[in-house]
Amino acid sequence: MSPASNGGAEGLRGSTQASRDAAFSERGGEFVRGKGMSLGRQSLWHFTAQVANGVLGIAVLSVLTRGLSVSDVGSYAFVFAVLAFLGMFADAGVSASGARIMAIADGEEEQRRRAAVLLTASLATGIILACMTAVTSFVVGPLFGSGTGAVLLAIAPLAAILPLQEMILALGQGANRIGVLSAFVIAPRMLALPLLVLMAKGQSLSLWSACAVTLGTTWAAVLAAAVLFRPMFRALGAEWPRLRTEVREFGREMYAVRVIDGLTTGLDKMLLSYFHGMVPVGYYTIAYTMATPIVLLSRSLSTSAYRRFAHEPSIPRKLLTANVLWCTIGTAVLIAACIVLVPLLFTDKYVPSLGVMPLLAIGAALMALNTPFHGFLAAQRQGRTLKRLSLATSGFFIAGNVALIPFFGMTGAALAFIGTFALNLFLNVRVYGAFKVSCIQGAAEV
Repeated sequence: MSPASNGGAEGLRGSTQASRDAAFSERGGEFVRGKGMSLGRQSLWHFTAQVANGVLGIAVLSVLTRGLSVSDVGSYAFVFAVLAFLGMFADAGVSASGARIMAIADGEEEQRRRAAVLLTASLATGIILACMTAVTSFVVGPLFGSGTGAVLLAIAPLAAILPLQEMILALGQGANRIGVLSAFVIAPRMLALPLLVLMAKGQSLSLWSACAVTLGTTWAAVLAAAVLFRPMFRALGAEWPRLRTEVREFGREMYAVRVIDGLTTGLDKMLLSYFHGMVPVGYYTIAYTMATPIVLLSRSLSTSAYRRFAHEPSIPRKLLTANVLWCTIGTAVLIAACIVLVPLLFTDKYVPSLGVMPLLAIGAALMALNTPFHGFLAAQRQGRTLKRLSLATSGFFIAGNVALIPFFGMTGAALAFIGTFALNLFLNVRVYGAFKVSCIQGAAEV
């Protein structure tokens, strides 16, 4: 979730000077503009990878819906919702700090040393996540049933890869390695899909094997991508203090944001499963999967621009215009297309997903509109502001889900989703405006 807040101007003033230093660094600006593809080509490249990943994700779900029961598909989504929930707490601000210190690294050698430090730190957080998953399995089993506790315990060691997966994404974003990042985005599902097809044909596909294949192929993709960053494990003496400083000054604020958001991650699926069983979770997962392609282009634009965001005082107007047009037109086309695509891809068993899909598509469009603002504020080290703002939107999300899901099921979850990101957008725009005013005033004083 990309929160924003009222009262943002006050929180922004304390770090305005540091942001201006990065924004107006002549050397940093030349480094950003002088390396790699243009922003437009990078965005197109990454967007293509995101679309391919979305198509692969739909293909994977199509295999699962044919090889598993609706309840097991819901349980599969539930297991990964739990892992995402726990992952929010294991990071300690390392990944957010990693993207930024890679973005401001002075040259390739420094990037390689920082990659080594960041991957090592992420491995440690992965071990913590594996332990948390094992402990949580003993709580989840009695509460939710459906064999989910036993599956979580069995895959706990494999779950250690998730922080490393997130770190690879941060390294690619911060270092502006869009080609590597794009290939990495599609690799896990590209590897998983043929394995799942073979298992489904051999009638050996189960909830446990589906989860194991998903995580196992992620391990393979992460290891391959890590090699491409060529981490240098020599002369790291100065890099560990640099990471600790960045985590202390910025990462821990973003970690607080993640912890707050962690309270909401997967909450809709958990509440649906608790009050209505795993079958609605299966329907909801299909609807959400078909709605989220709206976010892909917005995410690609923001990812490609992240390094530029760290060195400029505002978001390019063309980027914001393109994002609005995409979210408006893309949502209308997607809603119409899904009337045909859902029964075609997932069989008639999942037609009930269409009842909630338009609402989730609207919510996804609002999420996409937020993406550039959140990316810009994060690149400008506005972690403290984002932390405060996350409290508002996360609190709304939790309250909305708790109030609506017991009575309205999937529809209640979708309405809470829309309301959360509508509030999120309002607050993000307000904070971004305050930041621009603060930068302009600061430049005038200089």
